[in-house]
Amino acid sequence: MITRYDYISIAFYFIFVVTVGVVFSRRNKNTSDYFRGGGIMPWWMAGVSAWMASFSAWTFTGAAGKIFSQGFYVLLLYYSSIVPLLFLFFFTCYRFRRMRVVTPLEAIRIRFGPATQQFVTWIRLPFLLLFGGVALNTVGVFMSGAFDIPLPTVIVILGVMVTFVSLVGGAFGVAASDFVQMFLIVTITLVISALALAQPSVGGFTGMVHKLPAHDFNWGEFARPEFITLWFVALLINNLFFNNTMEMSTKYLMARSDAHARKMMIFPLVGTLVGPLMWMIPPLVASVIYSPEQIAAIFPNLGKHPEEGAFLLTAHDVLPQGMLGLLIAGIFGATLSSLDASVNQGVGILVRNFYLPVVNPQCSEKKLLVISKCSTAMFGVVIIGIGLIVSKLRTLPLFDLVNQLGVSLWLPLAIPMCLGLFYRRTPAWSSWTTVLIGLTMSFVMKFCVKPEMFSWLPFLHGPFKPEEVTQFYLFATVAGVSIACISWFFFTSLFYEKSSPEYKARVEEFFQHLKTPVGDLTAEQVQENHKVVGAIGTLCMIFGTFVLSLMLVPNDGLKRLGFLFSGGIVLGVGCLLRRISKRHQEKAV
Repeated sequence: MITRYDYISIAFYFIFVVTVGVVFSRRNKNTSDYFRGGGIMPWWMAGVSAWMASFSAWTFTGAAGKIFSQGFYVLLLYYSSIVPLLFLFFFTCYRFRRMRVVTPLEAIRIRFGPATQQFVTWIRLPFLLLFGGVALNTVGVFMSGAFDIPLPTVIVILGVMVTFVSLVGGAFGVAASDFVQMFLIVTITLVISALALAQPSVGGFTGMVHKLPAHDFNWGEFARPEFITLWFVALLINNLFFNNTMEMSTKYLMARSDAHARKMMIFPLVGTLVGPLMWMIPPLVASVIYSPEQIAAIFPNLGKHPEEGAFLLTAHDVLPQGMLGLLIAGIFGATLSSLDASVNQGVGILVRNFYLPVVNPQCSEKKLLVISKCSTAMFGVVIIGIGLIVSKLRTLPLFDLVNQLGVSLWLPLAIPMCLGLFYRRTPAWSSWTTVLIGLTMSFVMKFCVKPEMFSWLPFLHGPFKPEEVTQFYLFATVAGVSIACISWFFFTSLFYEKSSPEYKARVEEFFQHLKTPVGDLTAEQVQENHKVVGAIGTLCMIFGTFVLSLMLVPNDGLKRLGFLFSGGIVLGVGCLLRRISKRHQEKAV
């Protein structure tokens, strides 16, 4: 399946990513640089990184498998994020930047006190590591299918690579590689979609639509409309809290100002609207050409969920030699961004919010940076172990596994950290008690509540289809956790007046920061940013030139145009950034 030219593409990509990490490691003079790029990152760079962190190999495995099996239904999952992102744009993103902290947990310390900070530190770390392991398993599924290598072996190799890049590059290295990877993934996906639709057996977009399985349009085959509606509402509520919680502020802390924090939202919003329309064409084409049994025979390493190889199968069928390797590298890069975010946040929590305030308050920034890098290596080992365990034990498809974990574990943490950003009159213990109540309710909904218990409702009578059971548990969990957490959080406001004067003063300081815009950069910081723009431009030029050179690989003439399209865009963007950087630096002189 993989040609020697694909291996050359993959090898070049890995060398490129490592080089990016080494180049930008020189910017890491302290933990602020390492975790948030010093808070001076341009909006377009931070925005691309925020969007890239929102998707991973799961988009091309778990979501692709769901698209193969159920078609356009998956759009509901993606578009359930639009309203939460609009809320983030209008009300939250600039508040994140105004918190003026290095890590989100430092903002939690100011808002809710050191006890809550330590509580969230130790309850969130396992969740971060768990989701990191699930993400590693997700990209492992894709790579295992591509290389026909056992999944555990792939997980170990990828885990080592992720850990190394995270260790070396820091926030700026991750954001720089994200920028190049965005153009790589988007352009190659467009090439796949165009070539896949051009196949005679597909007959273009119209031909594909006519040949799709009937259930792609008749969702009633796998779930009643009432269940689908409740599922969509549950996802919307979950995403509203998840996207607007203080814990998700990491990427926005990188922006240089309020205005940049708002402008960086362009990429997540446009990406959420347009991205799914691109990602879904390859697995839809696979559903036209292949049966589930055929995919199972092609991808025996994928075990119980062979449909998760649908995107890869279409890519293999239509891409020219060398470009499949670029796709594999780009998808790894997308997951690398997500995993980097998990590792980076986890290390930031441990070092900045436990080691510094509790173990060694007088620790120097130089020593903190060393400890951060050692912790990164340790976290990488743990995530590899979790990824191996998940690969052995998981029974749910990746699509449902990721959704259920997000609701059951993250939502109880997200609700108080979101409400606390807007409502001040709660005592210090309001946050951690709300989290405990939410986790308890999540457990009750998962193990003690059954859909049959609500058969008195008109639309909840049995028998229940498998998809309806999954949808019921997700909605029930969101409803139960949201009602319990919101009610308790506001109930605690009755005890606010009994809080200590020190706590009230700290809360007032926090909300005063949220009202105060972030100041402009110094001349030195502006000059440094221009150098970063030039460096990213050079990286794009190098990678674009390599992609263009792949036109020399023996392929059909039409397929060679794919390299011209992808490489030309990356090279053109690189030249533009270099020109902008040079002009600004000349003006500064």
